[in-house]
Amino acid sequence: MKRIAVVIAVAVAAAALGLAVAAGPKPSEVPVTWELGIDIYDVVKPILVTLPGADEPSVFWYLRYLVSNETGEDREFTPVIDLATNTGYVYRIGTDTPPQVFQRIKGLHNQPLLLDLHAMAGRILQGEDNAKDGVAIWPDFDSQAGVIEIFISGLSGETQTIHLPYPVDQVTVDPDGNESMQQVTEVTLRKTLKLTYALAGEAEARLTTPAKLIGKQWIMR
Repeated sequence: MKRIAVVIAVAVAAAALGLAVAAGPKPSEVPVTWELGIDIYDVVKPILVTLPGADEPSVFWYLRYLVSNETGEDREFTPVIDLATNTGYVYRIGTDTPPQVFQRIKGLHNQPLLLDLHAMAGRILQGEDNAKDGVAIWPDFDSQAGVIEIFISGLSGETQTIHLPYPVDQVTVDPDGNESMQQVTEVTLRKTLKLTYALAGEAEARLTTPAKLIGKQWIMR
């Protein structure tokens, strides 16, 4: 699988941000703008899927979630969900995920109303009856990773803009997996839900040993 290096603030930018990062931009303790509700179903899980033309199954990872809108008006939801390993790789949903994987997950959990990334994006009407079930899917990642972090943004309108000491190159990846580079002088951080999971020590054991949720917090990313 192609490893997608998705950069919210690339390593160079992170270094440039030194003092700002050390200062720890944090979301407001009390919401200052609209915020969608999110419930996470179970922990992040692996699934084996034999793709058309393949002799052996491939491993993918997925996380099911429910997004609801109790903000007082209809909202546009543009989900951006990344999986980062403690070995330095970042994977964004929407790339390297064949449709057969989504269909397998949908059938496995008997969720006929389950939506993929593209179907989740768009207007979410108010009220519990209009909540949407979604699933984030990633290709298998570094076998040496022992901890992964999942970042879910698009749930809140809260942002903070950080001005960089000097321009840096930033790499971005669009939903089709196309990379581009541009020079930036500031970065916009968004209120983001971070989920941290510990994995089994051996790569083979991950298929049978559930990941363990060890952290859940709102951050600015």
